[in-house]
Amino acid sequence: MTLLSRWLPAALTALVLTAAPALAAEPSAPWPQTGSDLPADVSVRFGTLPNGMRYAIKHNATPVGGVSLRLRIDAGSLMERDDEQGIAHMLEHMAFRGSAHVADGDTVRILQSLGLAFGADTNAFTASTQTVYSFDMPKNDTASVDTALMLMREIAGELNITKEALDTERNVVLAEAHTRDVPVSHLRKSDLAFLYGDRTAAAMTPIGLEDIVAHATPALVRGFYEAWYRPERATLIIVGDVDPAELEAKIKAKFSDWAARAAPRPVPVYAVPAQHATPVKLFAEPGAPPYMFFDFLRPYDPSPDNVANEARDVLRFIALGVVNQRFERLAHGTNPPFISASASHEHVDNVADATEIGVSYRDGQALDGAKAIERTWRDAVLHGVRQDEVDSVVAQLRTFFETNAAAADTTPSAQVVGSLLRSVDEKTVFTAPSSDLALYEAVVKGLTAAKVSEALKYVFGGDGPLVFTSASAPLSGGEPALKSALAQADGSPLVAGISSRLPPWPYDRFGKPGTVADTRTVDDLGITYVRFGNGVTLTIKPTQLHVGQILMNVRIGEGRLGLPRDHVAPAWALSGAFTQGGLRRYSIDDLQKRMSGKSWGITISVGDDAFSLNGQARASDIDAEMQVLAAYVVDPSWQPEAFDQMRIASAADYAQAQASPSSLLSRELYGLVHGGDTRWRAPTLAEIDAATVGEEKAILAPALASGPLDITIVGDVTVDQAIHSVAATFGALPPRPGRGSPVAGDEVFPPGTPQPVVLTHHGAPNQAIAAIVWPTAGFYRDMKLQRTLRVLMEVFGQRLLDVLRTREGITYTPGAASYSSLASPDYGFVYALAQIPPDKVAEFYKQVAVVADDLTANKITQEELDRFRGPRIQDIQKQQQTNEYWLQLLAGSAQDPRLLDVIRSTLPDLKSVTPEDVQKAAKDWLKDDKAYLLVVAPDGSTVPAPHS
Repeated sequence: MTLLSRWLPAALTALVLTAAPALAAEPSAPWPQTGSDLPADVSVRFGTLPNGMRYAIKHNATPVGGVSLRLRIDAGSLMERDDEQGIAHMLEHMAFRGSAHVADGDTVRILQSLGLAFGADTNAFTASTQTVYSFDMPKNDTASVDTALMLMREIAGELNITKEALDTERNVVLAEAHTRDVPVSHLRKSDLAFLYGDRTAAAMTPIGLEDIVAHATPALVRGFYEAWYRPERATLIIVGDVDPAELEAKIKAKFSDWAARAAPRPVPVYAVPAQHATPVKLFAEPGAPPYMFFDFLRPYDPSPDNVANEARDVLRFIALGVVNQRFERLAHGTNPPFISASASHEHVDNVADATEIGVSYRDGQALDGAKAIERTWRDAVLHGVRQDEVDSVVAQLRTFFETNAAAADTTPSAQVVGSLLRSVDEKTVFTAPSSDLALYEAVVKGLTAAKVSEALKYVFGGDGPLVFTSASAPLSGGEPALKSALAQADGSPLVAGISSRLPPWPYDRFGKPGTVADTRTVDDLGITYVRFGNGVTLTIKPTQLHVGQILMNVRIGEGRLGLPRDHVAPAWALSGAFTQGGLRRYSIDDLQKRMSGKSWGITISVGDDAFSLNGQARASDIDAEMQVLAAYVVDPSWQPEAFDQMRIASAADYAQAQASPSSLLSRELYGLVHGGDTRWRAPTLAEIDAATVGEEKAILAPALASGPLDITIVGDVTVDQAIHSVAATFGALPPRPGRGSPVAGDEVFPPGTPQPVVLTHHGAPNQAIAAIVWPTAGFYRDMKLQRTLRVLMEVFGQRLLDVLRTREGITYTPGAASYSSLASPDYGFVYALAQIPPDKVAEFYKQVAVVADDLTANKITQEELDRFRGPRIQDIQKQQQTNEYWLQLLAGSAQDPRLLDVIRSTLPDLKSVTPEDVQKAAKDWLKDDKAYLLVVAPDGSTVPAPHS
């Protein structure tokens, strides 16, 4: 049972330690359920081969026919010697560059022929404690499973590691390192060094040292491979639509002969530093986000996983949940001292127990944020928590466990295999969701605030707080100012909070429940359409794809197409400001408290032809969720404080994007390929600063008040349930007009550019992005063409990968894709791009021209077509087994039945694409005079002219 989660992505985790003398190598560890009083999930077949390799197999039929495999090697960057920093990650790359029985480059091709897409279904990663190889197989036939096992066996013990492959792949690894050479990575490395010392910070950063990677020899890489890739340090995990007994026999036959080729090395041990020179550290760099971390460190507790320790961790998680609720209330208040904050407690890498508070603060207000955080956690420790706070968090977590238990048989295999992998890495017992729920109920039965308060004292004990602050400019007053602010907070009187009762819920009556005016069904897709007497429309698709999950969508207004053309309206603020602003008669904090025992959610998204309110629920909570969605339509608060928070966060994002070429491209691309149309263009910093809540309200309020309302519900719900819930809420509103014909879009692609349009960033000088974009057409103009273009760009992207990454080694991230508008009949585009050194821009355009010319002049082979069309077909088939797929395509289909044609025609169209179709698409659309060239280059660099 794993409850704890991080506020920031794993790449930013702070918990690392300083190396101590090494110990002898460990023998193969037994499964952690051995000797534990926790019951392992009986649906998983656990085993250990005589050579020490462990395996876990679970039958799971979501998706039907799919199989997810993970080969975990119990070795990562923490096992590297000083002269090996980066070699664990280098080796992960070499795993796809040839082995005893698979030629260099064939691993990916073999998997593509089985329907796997490189990157999406075929991947690997290196962490500090482990290296993991991942295959998500779309088919469970004998050939697919046997091939996957064969490739995993090759990776485990048969890699070639040739000089030729290493010389190319090292450049790819260096290119990957350059993509991470951004301020957010720099600040985290600085934080790690502050907490744990330079060497340990390096050990916890798998990308390694550039000089070591640049000069690594095959002998160096092979030495690490043979020392650590050994059966007693390997675990193979398989979850999918398979027979565990049959898979177990195959594993025994394939892996029992695997034997280590070298003596084991001692395993490094790490220990918490005895003391720190200073309790605070400041970091400043242009583009660095305004982050702050409060860390509290203890030595790692190695006690085994059992009922008592799980119960202890649950109490700690509940205690921090109360603190996080207090942080949320502060962030939602008037003139909040920070944007967001969250605390977590974790066992980290078997080397530390640590509590961390991660804070995103308002730029220029670091001291205010630090004082508020310091007072909040100290107040909680001094006065303890209240029973009403405990009860709220307990109810939230109960919903989490109940939902997991209900959905156990329909949880996707990739998610289950991820949970198993996490349990192996953390050395915990993998328990069934039903067991987790039972244990949780036993822990929280009669739980008192006093008991939770004791847990809170522990998590904020140890060495700390150690405070690290990041900003784009130096903090005025430096470290003394931060120390002084913390001392002021410590000296302030602390007053225990007072329990407040929730106000009565004012959104349970919207009028007389609506009546159904019209009903029709689409039998082949299992869809029911309903029109209420007040004009509101409802689309329902009951499914059992994910037991207990119901997804909702409420379409409002005209989306981007309805935005003003004379300036950039703050639609970018809606995603945070509208929902976080809460309701006029119910604050967001009160709403979260009221819904704490329910499965619910509320977000808003901006589409081209509509705004969408999105929600989720389970059957028992559908009425409450529908009331929340309807309340946001009829009575939003338009809270200025929430808008201000979003505006400040957007300004910080803008500054960060200036230091990252990929972030800058993501922000600016859609505006550029729409010819600067303000409806798609990203706001400038001045436009962000000038935006007001009044403008936000002007975008959406008219549509909320009197526009058409179109609702879609997909999931574990009956037609009658959905009708009843909507009739009592949206169906009870005053009359609404019908949406009528679909919105007709007028998007326009800009003229071609003989020379690249250049954007400049002020990040690392060795990073650039080159892109080329060709205009095409809207989706409905020719749906078969759009499927053909997707295949074309899959082939295009792979050929760029073969040349720029595999052969030349000048990029880590080449790619190609296509887009077509569902609203504008004449708008679409295909593109190719790569992040590369600035002096390789001309080479990128040269190779793009070579690929485009060849695809135009020559038909691709049937084998190549099948290899790239197959993963797309398999991906669609997998998506169709999710509620998310159906919600996305059914939303709006009551007014635009062409969306049903999209569903029906996707697979037949893809299967009918021919090599001739691909060549014709290349001839028709990859035209030099139409191409829009774009380069994101570092400040002061000279962009070479494209190859003619």
